[in-house]
Amino acid sequence: MAASWRRSASAGVDATRYRVTYHSDIDVDSRLARCARPVLERLTRDMADVPVSIALTDSRARIIERRDCSNAVGRVLDRVDFNPGFSFEEGGVGTNGVGTVFETRQPVSVVGAAHFNESLIPFACAGAPVLDPLTGRIEGVLDVSLLSESWNPLIHALVRNAAGDIGRNLLLDRGHTQQALFEAYLRADARSAQAVLAVGDTVMLNRRAQHLLSAPEQAILRDHARYLMSRHEPSIDVLTLPSGRQLRMRITRVHTGGDVTGVVLVLADAAARVEPRDDALPIDGRCAAWQQASERTDRALAVGGNLLLTGEAGAGRATLAARRFRRRHPDGRHAIVDAAFLAGGGRITLDVPAGTPMLLILRDIDAVPEPGITRLAAMIRTLSAGPDTTIAATAAAGRPVDPRVTALFDYGADVPALRFRSADLPDLIVELTAELSPSRRTRVGPTAMRVLAAHPWPGNIPQLRDAIADALDQRPAGEITADDLPGYCRSTTPRRLTAIEVSERDTIVAALDNAAGNRVRAAAALGISRSSLYRKLKAYGITDV
Repeated sequence: MAASWRRSASAGVDATRYRVTYHSDIDVDSRLARCARPVLERLTRDMADVPVSIALTDSRARIIERRDCSNAVGRVLDRVDFNPGFSFEEGGVGTNGVGTVFETRQPVSVVGAAHFNESLIPFACAGAPVLDPLTGRIEGVLDVSLLSESWNPLIHALVRNAAGDIGRNLLLDRGHTQQALFEAYLRADARSAQAVLAVGDTVMLNRRAQHLLSAPEQAILRDHARYLMSRHEPSIDVLTLPSGRQLRMRITRVHTGGDVTGVVLVLADAAARVEPRDDALPIDGRCAAWQQASERTDRALAVGGNLLLTGEAGAGRATLAARRFRRRHPDGRHAIVDAAFLAGGGRITLDVPAGTPMLLILRDIDAVPEPGITRLAAMIRTLSAGPDTTIAATAAAGRPVDPRVTALFDYGADVPALRFRSADLPDLIVELTAELSPSRRTRVGPTAMRVLAAHPWPGNIPQLRDAIADALDQRPAGEITADDLPGYCRSTTPRRLTAIEVSERDTIVAALDNAAGNRVRAAAALGISRSSLYRKLKAYGITDV
């Protein structure tokens, strides 16, 4: 307890003055509360004749439920506000059976004078962390409190075991998807002495992966793993990190109901080492999948081979080709034209001096209707026959392209969507802000940056550009805040919403903003119950700042 007392004193806790903070926005219907309820009911029955109170807190040390097995103990606990909504963080009230558990991540018993604050000395309490088995995070604390003269050391073991039962319920509640990922991760970890990283709705990595990868490299691998979930191949890959390190990856995709719901990577340092690039522009990025696409584009441009770039609309396929081309040929020219325009009989004139390197980018060759395929193939043959002309084309990932056209392309690169490029997002935001407001001293503040980083960007870079443009309209100069961003930026759902859903989501976001984030007041203003608001927040993926 000495370390806890030192932390309490350093935090400025007054041992003679008692004050706990109340929060009105606790979630009494959370996943934790739901999974804990059977365990709390069992404990309450088993301890019906014991003078104790049982409490459950959320991940911020705030009590979300208290059950009294003795009214006498409950009345005394009421005097110290040991009630739902009150926070018992160690930095607020000193050493106690809730906050100290968060600091130590271990079960803790605090009896009588071991409490830092004098007002808690009459009590004894045993608290144990409720851990999410997949993430290892502390989701809350289970606490049993009683008067110190009634203390029994057996309560410590009882609370620890009950907290473990809640943790197992959390695992079962995650459903088949998370269980399948967890089991695949355990199999890979058991069979290999190498680093293992698993990514799905949650992220798991073993100790060897923590030692192998720095925090920034872990973020890059998480992005790349989610990108690999969207592809069927390969099962073995070599990834070059920004530092120049190369990782060999054995890839196992986890399927649930026919869908890929996760991926497990077994990692090892490759024998080769590539020197880090010294010519990278911000748009080139640190994202591993983007770098792979850049390298494949460079290989095509080096030999003048035709290049097919696949990916989602707005992911930057044409931009990637054009920038890599200009890097290799500073005096070259490039043009972008819709493939359907050429296929429909349209003609283009490449008015450039003889000997000037030229890149022609044909946009959306997968959207060309059948009658125009033969004409488009003939145009590609004619245009690529020029000694100084390279042809690149873009197509949507997963959409079929007529083989008569794909046969004309020697190289391919898959360009990742923006949601797989979180490492590149800050640089992209800075670049787009400068592009949209070149003569203004405007920057995106940290709260706005967090909101932008959490959004999945189904519309990719054009949608990000629109969001920043809207924010600049709201804040022509100075620091852009979260309040300046469009309402949809606060939603993390990856699916496209209907017009009615968009309206409802924006109304909820506005209500939360008007209530300064207080969900109770927001629910009252919207005329809905708090539980209904929580369900809608989850459905729309609405995040707090």
